[in-house]
Amino acid sequence: MQSGGPQYDIPLGRRDSLNFATQAATIANIPAPTSNTTTLLDSFSKKNLNPTDLVALSGAHTIGRGHCASFTSRLYPTQDPTMNQYFANSLKVTCPTSNTSNTTVLDIRTPKKFDNKYYVDLMNHQGLFTSDQDLYTDKRTRGIVTRFAVNQSLSFEKFAVAMIKMGQLNVLTGKQGEIRTNCSARNGNDLGLWSVVGDDQEQGRLSQF
Repeated sequence: MQSGGPQYDIPLGRRDSLNFATQAATIANIPAPTSNTTTLLDSFSKKNLNPTDLVALSGAHTIGRGHCASFTSRLYPTQDPTMNQYFANSLKVTCPTSNTSNTTVLDIRTPKKFDNKYYVDLMNHQGLFTSDQDLYTDKRTRGIVTRFAVNQSLSFEKFAVAMIKMGQLNVLTGKQGEIRTNCSARNGNDLGLWSVVGDDQEQGRLSQF
């Protein structure tokens, strides 16, 4: 990973669905950037992910960009009081109106590096989305944000744990689904690899990510 970040072992042999997820299904499983912590905790809890998992996975926002439409409700018509004034002024230059199509970085400190500066942003009230900043505003997750902000190794450790847990959601078994030869594409035949990869080879196999 050129942007840095943690390395961790992931289980191999997951049998993925024979069909790609629909746009509707994808959106239904991704919390909106306007979500508050209560909504996020409830959504993650339904997938057996805890508050630490939530804050750790949100740390992926240390890289990437956000569209103005995803956060201008925090600027117009009234500025979100939890937002740093200088940060807000900068965002208003990028997004002069509520319907601007521009984008900006999610992490203003190190936008191209996977590190723990996202959590430092939150502590300085410089989180871009409501779903980001509310993690520090809400007392249920503030302590986790603070610990990750001062301890990058801990944030990386918990991110890896949460990613592995996510990889175990809705696991297919038996002859359901297929083990893909290419993780990002469906197999080109109806057999997949289940007929050539034994169950004993699927269990406990790990690979460096």
